[in-house]
Amino acid sequence: MKIFLSSAVNKIDAKGRISIPASFRNVLEFQGYSGVYLFPSFTSNAIDGGGLELINQISESVERMQLFAEETDALSTALFADTYNLSYDQDGRISLPESLIEHANLKDKAIFVGQGRKFQVWNPYHFEEFKEKVRAKALEHRNLIGPVENNRMKAEEID
Repeated sequence: MKIFLSSAVNKIDAKGRISIPASFRNVLEFQGYSGVYLFPSFTSNAIDGGGLELINQISESVERMQLFAEETDALSTALFADTYNLSYDQDGRISLPESLIEHANLKDKAIFVGQGRKFQVWNPYHFEEFKEKVRAKALEHRNLIGPVENNRMKAEEID
């Protein structure tokens, strides 16, 4: 399984085009698609992105919900109505939709941040602020990393 790793800053041209990092394109193509799915992040002023694996996982999660429940409609609308399916050109460039540029407050540069199964696109300045906060939070919760069995035992030991 290939995952999105590392980070890279790329320029946004006057037409709103940006190159997806080559290592990210390799993951997308490994998943069988020469394009990307992008949508506004629910948790930050960033853009969430990924390939077929991510969009299939999201779709399967929604399908497990009650079909006619109000919550299902709300979640599926929030997830899919603002999701863009974008192909990239031979140089790996995509044209970012204006709504995503506004959501992430992007100007002339953006940073692509690998997060395993997905990646995010941030305004580089805002990402540095975010990174400081999440690093502190990660240090607080570092004991949660490890095999599931070990985490269960730690939780039982606390009780």
